[in-house]
Amino acid sequence: MNGNAIMYDAVNGKILTVGGAPNYQDNPATTNARIITIGAPGAVASVAQIGNMAYARAFHNSVVMPDGKVLVVGGESYPIPFSDNTATNIPELFNPATSSFTSVNPISIPRTYHSWALLLPDATIISGGGGLCGACATNHPNAQIYSPAYLFKADGSKAARPVINSVSATTVAVGSKITVTMNRVVQSFSLVRFGSGTHSVNTDQRRIPLTPTASGLTYTVTVPSDPGVALVGSWMLFAMDVSGVPSVAKTIIIRA
Repeated sequence: MNGNAIMYDAVNGKILTVGGAPNYQDNPATTNARIITIGAPGAVASVAQIGNMAYARAFHNSVVMPDGKVLVVGGESYPIPFSDNTATNIPELFNPATSSFTSVNPISIPRTYHSWALLLPDATIISGGGGLCGACATNHPNAQIYSPAYLFKADGSKAARPVINSVSATTVAVGSKITVTMNRVVQSFSLVRFGSGTHSVNTDQRRIPLTPTASGLTYTVTVPSDPGVALVGSWMLFAMDVSGVPSVAKTIIIRA
């Protein structure tokens, strides 16, 4: 219970599960990590255990990024609602290419019970909240922004970002094509659904990797035709260059 499940590649049915505890509270959390792969309706899913996280977590949050990596932030090693006593303040970054986790810079404010985290259209991640227990000391009515490494050069300066100049449509049906014009050459695209998290659960977020066809600086991507993959709703369309630097997203609404 109280772990996370993140669909980081909806096309290939890949779901990362991380952390949690045997009971909702008063049990040690785990460092467990697994990849669940789902396929056609009715088919048996496969489950593969991968290398564990470095830190045990429950009541944490996880956010899929435009490149398919997943940031795992906050939580506590011994889940007790409205407590920061065992807060885990070092986030970890999951890399699907290696099925491994890397620790990143620590957060300065615990994010435990009632906290949340979401991907923003500028490809940063906002993490906030926690508490909501009247006048107790674990109320955190604030937020922090995580800027992933893909926004920076090796020397720490900001990377130049590709810019989506225009899209052919902002409301599309499943199976439709979208034509995108860029300010410079890019390599890949992705759609990431807007999330809505509560109590460590965010089943709205999912990521669809898109393979473009190119003609100069004009690219065409195709929304999957399966409505179970490309759920109706609001999505962020990102373009990424050869170095993995993402653009600011354009909002795309997918309808049935």
